Amino acid sequence: MKKHLRLTALLLCLALLLSACGGKPAEDASSPAERHRTERAETPAPETPAVTEEPQPFTEPPVTPSPAPAVRVVMERQDSGEIEKVLISGVSEAGATVWQKEYATDYRTELTLIQPIGAWQDRYYLNHNGTVVCLRLSDGETLWENGDFGGASISGLIDERNGSVYLCGWYGPDFFACDSEGNTLSLYGSATESCWWPSDMAWNGPDELVIWYHSIEPAVPYYVDLRDFSITWTFDTKELSGASLYWANIFVSDFIEQGVSTFPRDGGSDFELAHFVRLFCKINRQSAIRYIDGYETVGLDTVNELCRHFFGREIYPSDSAQTSELWHMEWRPETGRFYAPAADGEAYNAFAVVRDCLQLPGGSVRLRYDVYTLNLDEYWQSGMDGALYYLSAAEAEAMARTGRITKTSSGWAEATPVQQEGRDGYYLIRMEPDPA
Repeated sequence: MKKHLRLTALLLCLALLLSACGGKPAEDASSPAERHRTERAETPAPETPAVTEEPQPFTEPPVTPSPAPAVRVVMERQDSGEIEKVLISGVSEAGATVWQKEYATDYRTELTLIQPIGAWQDRYYLNHNGTVVCLRLSDGETLWENGDFGGASISGLIDERNGSVYLCGWYGPDFFACDSEGNTLSLYGSATESCWWPSDMAWNGPDELVIWYHSIEPAVPYYVDLRDFSITWTFDTKELSGASLYWANIFVSDFIEQGVSTFPRDGGSDFELAHFVRLFCKINRQSAIRYIDGYETVGLDTVNELCRHFFGREIYPSDSAQTSELWHMEWRPETGRFYAPAADGEAYNAFAVVRDCLQLPGGSVRLRYDVYTLNLDEYWQSGMDGALYYLSAAEAEAMARTGRITKTSSGWAEATPVQQEGRDGYYLIRMEPDPA
């Protein structure tokens, strides 16, 4: 019994000892998962910030200015009398007029002098009588003007990458470029002397524009490289020498004394064509001219021979007597001849020298030529020297330095090549002298 009591007392002392040491057993027999749950459960929660009784000061959000109202431009033509006039209005999205500008100028032939170019960012461009004007789109203020362009009846584009303006005008210049600040980048008054009336500008790639000339049909394109503003076009040069050059010179020479700008193949009255033939014969075939009652006359057979050659058709005057007031020519059916007052004292000493021949789409050619006159003393002594029609451009320039011939003007002729009895020939489509 005593032994049992001693054992109980010993166990009681051991329990008290363990309790004094924190009651933690020397080894935790629980699983790792159980130990993890225990540790998480024992982690204290974060402290909640103390609530302050005093109110915090109120700060207004930063003020962001509202964007300017979007403005579109409306151009109204108000032409009257001899004045070309437009009213340009900046209109908001709500339809309110924000600003207005008025531009006016005198008419210039058939050209349109005041035209829109377009908008870029907050800029609006227009052409006013050859001056490119830049307005601020939001309020209409004029930012700059550039008068280098000088053209009208425009075709143009705006480069969306940088705001540059590219233009061409119907009567020139062939190409103009300025940047968004109004500085001229490029100006070609005439990219090529062989074509006229540039229009219809379009993009042909990221750095290339294409513009068409409409002085010929179909229109011929030329290309502008925006990296260096160089221009190329798609004409092939045809070499003329020997007999080919001779007949080209003869062909143009037959027209330069006519005083007209065009003899379309399917146009021109009978009297106009007969007058042309009369002058042709006075210059190149004087034996075909007969003098009757103080008049110079040429027969219908000769007229039709040459009309077939130059215009591809014949003429059919009526049997009744007719007179052309335009050319002062008279058709007398009883003799089969055209009559015109004699002009023996007139000098027909001009001739043409073809400088180059461009092959155009559709088969026609463009002949660029210079006009020379033979020294009058020599002309009155012995008439025109047939050897002059063999001259090349370089030979004519050399001869002009001697004083025997004198250069007076230049021009171009568009014609359809044909074969006339085994030799080169042409039908005239159009002829234009260069501006004086």
